[in-house]
Amino acid sequence: MSNDKVEKTIPQTQAMFDNYGKLNGDNDILHYDDAFAKERGFRGTLGHGLMYTGYVCDLAAKKYGKDWFYRGRLKVKYVRPVCPGDKLVVTIEPDGAAKCQSQFDTTLVGTASLA
Repeated sequence: MSNDKVEKTIPQTQAMFDNYGKLNGDNDILHYDDAFAKERGFRGTLGHGLMYTGYVCDLAAKKYGKDWFYRGRLKVKYVRPVCPGDKLVVTIEPDGAAKCQSQFDTTLVGTASLA
């Protein structure tokens, strides 16, 4: 188990949103139609929240090792949308504080810990 900060930068693309939607069956037009999303006040199509949860889980597995799969606990709150072109930085601090941050704003906050 690491007491270090773990971090990963993941550039977001529409292809990622499309492929994730195929996997989970989420057909909400906000994820796929740029004009539709912009008409509703967003910068573009919206990424799937569970994608970002997955990014945090991936880092938690790196931070906590195999214990994550048996005793891992995750709490997240989505606070801002992610759009294609965003450079998403996903971090877990030494104390377990988790965050996703784009070049525009914080998009997710939470904690990743072991029970």
